[in-house]
Amino acid sequence: MNRISRPVPAVDENLAVPLYHQVYLVLRENIRNGVYGSGAVPTEAELCISFGVSRITIKRAMHELSKENLIVRQRGRGTFVAESSRVPQAKRDSLDDLLRNVMAIGAATEMQRLDGGYIPASPEVAVKLECSEGTDIFATHQVRRSLGQPIAIIRAYVPRDVAEQLPNRNTSAQPMLAQLQQAGIAVARADQAITATIADPATAATLAVEVGSPVIRLTRLVFDNHNRPIEWLSALYRADRYEYRTTLIREGQNAASGSSEWRAAS
Repeated sequence: MNRISRPVPAVDENLAVPLYHQVYLVLRENIRNGVYGSGAVPTEAELCISFGVSRITIKRAMHELSKENLIVRQRGRGTFVAESSRVPQAKRDSLDDLLRNVMAIGAATEMQRLDGGYIPASPEVAVKLECSEGTDIFATHQVRRSLGQPIAIIRAYVPRDVAEQLPNRNTSAQPMLAQLQQAGIAVARADQAITATIADPATAATLAVEVGSPVIRLTRLVFDNHNRPIEWLSALYRADRYEYRTTLIREGQNAASGSSEWRAAS
C-alpha cells in the first residue's frame, strides 16, 4: 500500500524574520483561511513539533494572535479560533463552467507528481469527507507547471471506494475532478472558496517564489448527486501566474460564470 506524508509547516532560521513571526504569519493565514474551521487550534506542544521550534517561540506567536483577537484562550479547554476571525462570502457559479475550466487547466498545463496513494484521513480531511479519522482515503500531491514554470501545488483527497473507480488514478495527469467526470461519477455540486495567503518556506521553494510572497489558496469540496462529499481539494497558486475571473449578472437570468486563467510564464 502506497502512503504519502502529510505536509508540515516549515520555518527558516536563516531568514531575517524572527522565528516567532514566521510561525505567527503561518498560523494567522491558517486561521483566516479556515484551516482550523471554528474549532480548536493545535496545542503548543503540537505546534512545537510541527514547526520544530521551542515552546517560547510558539507562546510568543500565540500572544501576537491573541493581541489581534484571532484566537481565544479558555483555561482548561485550550485555544480556539475567534468567531470574528473570518468573514466568509459566497455566491453561486455554474458547475458546468467549473468542469470546463478544470478540463482546460488539465490540457494547458503539465503535471509533476510529488506523491500519491492511500493514507489515513487526517482530522481536517475526515471532517470534509464525512468519514472517521484514520479511515483509508486516496490522496494525490502534485505540482502544475506552465511552460516549465511551477504554477500551483495541488492536494486532492477522495474516499477509497471512489478512487477505486478511477482506473488511472496513480498515473493520470488530469485534475482529480476531471478524472471523476471521465469515470462517469455523478458530480452534482461543489463548494469552492478562494482566499489570499503567503508562501511559507516549503511552499516558496516548490513554487519558486520568495518566502512571504502572495499566494492564492483555493479549496473545493465536491458532492455527488446523493449529497455525499467525493473530493476535497486544497491548492496554492502563484499570484503572479493565476487569476480567477467572474461575470456577474442579475438574478433571474443565467447563472454567473467564473473562469480560471493561467498567465504565461515570463
